[in-house]
Amino acid sequence: MLDYDSINPMNSKVELILDKTSGHILKIFFKAKESIECDEPLLELGEIEIKSLCDALGNECQKAEEAAGFSLGSAAEKLSSARKRFVLVNGWQSWSFAGELKRWERPRRALLRRDLNLFVDHPAERALRLAALRRPAQRPHTLCQRARRLFHRRDIISHFLLGLRADQLRLVLVSDNVERWNSPRSTDADRAYLRDLSSCSRNESPCPDYLPPVSFILRGDKISVFVYVAGGSFAAGETIARLCVFIAPDYFSLKDKLGSYWGSDRRFDDLSWLYEPKSVSHGMIGGYASWYNHYTAIDEQIIGNDLDAIKANDNFVNSYFLRRGLPAVFQIDDGWEIQVGDWQADPRKFPNGMEKMARRIAEKGLVPGIWLAPFLLMPNSATAKAHPEWLLRDARGKPVKAGWNPNWGGDVWALDISQRDVEDYLLSLIDTIVNVWGYRYLKLDFLYAGLMQGVFSGRKGGAWQHYARIMAHILEFSRASNGEPVAFLSCGAPIESTAPFMPLMRSGADTREHWEWPQLRLIGHQGRPAAKVNLEDSIGRAILDKSLLLCDPDVIFCRTDLTSLKDTEKFLIAMVAAMFGSQLMTSDDPALFTNHAKIDNNPDKLSEAAFTRELIEWYKHIEGKEFGIERNPGRTRGLYDFFSRDGSIFGSINLSDREQLIFAELSEPSELTRLTESSESFESVAPDLSSKFPMPRHSMIIFGL
Repeated sequence: MLDYDSINPMNSKVELILDKTSGHILKIFFKAKESIECDEPLLELGEIEIKSLCDALGNECQKAEEAAGFSLGSAAEKLSSARKRFVLVNGWQSWSFAGELKRWERPRRALLRRDLNLFVDHPAERALRLAALRRPAQRPHTLCQRARRLFHRRDIISHFLLGLRADQLRLVLVSDNVERWNSPRSTDADRAYLRDLSSCSRNESPCPDYLPPVSFILRGDKISVFVYVAGGSFAAGETIARLCVFIAPDYFSLKDKLGSYWGSDRRFDDLSWLYEPKSVSHGMIGGYASWYNHYTAIDEQIIGNDLDAIKANDNFVNSYFLRRGLPAVFQIDDGWEIQVGDWQADPRKFPNGMEKMARRIAEKGLVPGIWLAPFLLMPNSATAKAHPEWLLRDARGKPVKAGWNPNWGGDVWALDISQRDVEDYLLSLIDTIVNVWGYRYLKLDFLYAGLMQGVFSGRKGGAWQHYARIMAHILEFSRASNGEPVAFLSCGAPIESTAPFMPLMRSGADTREHWEWPQLRLIGHQGRPAAKVNLEDSIGRAILDKSLLLCDPDVIFCRTDLTSLKDTEKFLIAMVAAMFGSQLMTSDDPALFTNHAKIDNNPDKLSEAAFTRELIEWYKHIEGKEFGIERNPGRTRGLYDFFSRDGSIFGSINLSDREQLIFAELSEPSELTRLTESSESFESVAPDLSSKFPMPRHSMIIFGL
């Protein structure tokens, strides 16, 4: 054990211990010196100097410096310098911002419609943002000091993970709280733990060994650590948080360390039925979802037409999955239910019920899938009217608002999942969907509502403990009563608190059939549905794919109708999804698919059939390859460099709204491939050894194919 005075506990009730007894991994423990009753939702644990972390890593830091081409002892200085580093930020949940930031950059927030921030904010966001105000401790005297105080920037906030990069050298802090506990193929020890966890519903004790989620605030060369402890308490000697610190000389070295620590070799075994046989594909889950085709305007006939057509032509799902003998999901999204909170089939839309629809899907040889938001209630729902006591309430007794959605008619409320009756209601709902209706793929959306801040009226414990208990119970349905496997896609999910249970997870904000949503961009909505925003987040969380999560980057688009996306943009979306994600879903209407090679009114634009064929050929080139990505060191935001692990393929991505000039070192004449904006078609050219290449906006350029 190593104790460092330079690592400041910041809390007299908290003890901080460093442990480097387990080889190359540095662990940091925060333990309660005495009993702590958490009166506030946020608890500050300590402040850590980056130099102290490098010193504590010892030989590991020196080896990483040498491998990265750094002089010995320089890592701490470069990683501590705001001018010389990138900061990898991970947002609170799936829709929150993720990506590398430079010195003065910060994620935007909605100003005119602040309700929209509920879709991305930490439950104690206000407290975190106040803590992140960079104000001088002393009273400013000079004009310069006063100006600095007036135009201050907030310090950088990140959740679960915080990464620092100087050139290729990487230092990462992560919360050690994401061990995968339950799967149908887990060990006897895992199952014993699950029984202990499940027993929490039958007594007053909170769930054991599950810790509150961690947040970081980066202040110059120091990192402050906070935990979200709403409703919780800690006995003397109890662990409050565990952190792991990794240092690596390059992207893949870091990803390998993370994957090894998180047990990625068996972490996803209970989901392998969705992407077997592995010899045929490169481990992609995929299928069809109704949302970006019909949105809520679905009914039995519309869904039936899509289902009947999915094997009748050369649409992407049929061409890439079904004809290759791969499993494919057919997921019914929002719009099937009476309303949010009343999870019965709308009799006007689905008069024969959802059970019959699941049977129809299964008879077609597809995996029946369905959407629901289990922790939400609309104020006018029958459930809310019948059980007002189930609502999570604030200190004034008012229902806690979990969001605002105009598609649903306005405000939406959160359930109080500390109550036994609420838990029974939720488990009965999942049991019905899985064991009565027969769905084998459940998209659980808006899961952040399960960790909202409020006054819990049920069992004792913190918000994170109630959430863990519910998620563990839901995961008991990973096998249906007839023995068939069941998969859960988590969406709008707090990443740290959900990853142990449902690692198949959305990795960004909703995409859209349009590149941007100008109105929501103008007001600063961070999690706005837009192709560009989704790409930024998916790229920002690429390091977590297949190490901690099976990332769902949302759908790809091959269609030509009902979209303003150009071929360049569709190609970019599809390639990013395959290179940095683990799920390829589409919402293109299979009933409207035609095999026409050209579009009559636009012969330069690829038809859906031609685009699909071209895309699948591209996918064949990258199958079996693993890709890394990082932000380009230039000044342009939205410019990224990617590279394959074997070094055979590399290139750049341009998400900005302007053409960019990129630099690439070519040792020999190499084929350059890109989708050009001018021709809107795939083309290959053989450049000379010039290192400068123009890149159109919203496109990618690939070397090596």
